[in-house]
Amino acid sequence: MGNKILVTGASGNIGSALVTELKAAGADFAVMTSKPDATIAGVETRHGDFADVGSLTKAFAGIDTLFLLFPLVPNKVELARNAAAAAKAAGVRHIVRSSGAGADAASPFALPKLQGEIDDILAGTGIATTFLRPNVFMQNYANYQTQAIKDGTIYAADGGQAQSFVDTRDIAAVAARVLTAPATHAGKAYTLTGAEAVTGIEAARLISAAVGRPVQHVSVPTEAAVATMNQWGMPPFIVNVMDSLNHIISAGYAAGVSPDVESLLGRKPRTFAAFVAESAGTWK
Repeated sequence: MGNKILVTGASGNIGSALVTELKAAGADFAVMTSKPDATIAGVETRHGDFADVGSLTKAFAGIDTLFLLFPLVPNKVELARNAAAAAKAAGVRHIVRSSGAGADAASPFALPKLQGEIDDILAGTGIATTFLRPNVFMQNYANYQTQAIKDGTIYAADGGQAQSFVDTRDIAAVAARVLTAPATHAGKAYTLTGAEAVTGIEAARLISAAVGRPVQHVSVPTEAAVATMNQWGMPPFIVNVMDSLNHIISAGYAAGVSPDVESLLGRKPRTFAAFVAESAGTWK
């Protein structure tokens, strides 16, 4: 039996690396985009909008294994319901979803509660599911902290706690492994972390050595982070989600190390030190 794969979120940190992995594996796959003119070189592109069940059903037609990565928007649960309905209508046989560490609909924290609610919706379809639950991304330092690093001070509401950062390329490698042999992973959930937990101070020390100048890390109260996000005009939904993440990190819940990446890939996860060495040019 064939295994036609569809990748959503193909232009993001995880999705773009996943496309590279699937190409290298010679997988039969397509990507989905909501932008009418967007394409990825050498890859079949389908058009679908998470807000439109009909367009999703058309995009999912003939797909055996579906990789779902939803945008972080206020109606994310509604988008998940749409994707679930479309997957059932299109006859999708397996759903692999990029979720989040600690996903639990009963969580007192907003972000894992949201992730858990979505996982439950997809599990409730009756379609075989696999949930990938990554911890905080190493790439956040490149995507969101570059200017702070250049200015010499990284501010974070982390309570001084360590985080087991995971490289998005490792998440993509795991996703490719699951997508290309989905039956082996049906009904499973994997927590994806790095092999070690790193504090902000330790991260700043590594970055300082890599860029050749002092970069310090300053832990700030979660309330201060909320005030800053509000001053920046960030939407209330995003402020709430980020505040919940800051509370999770400050409580030490993001420091746990999972063996799942190594078990699935047969190698150690990429280290934060290696990521810093690769990224140093971005911060100089």
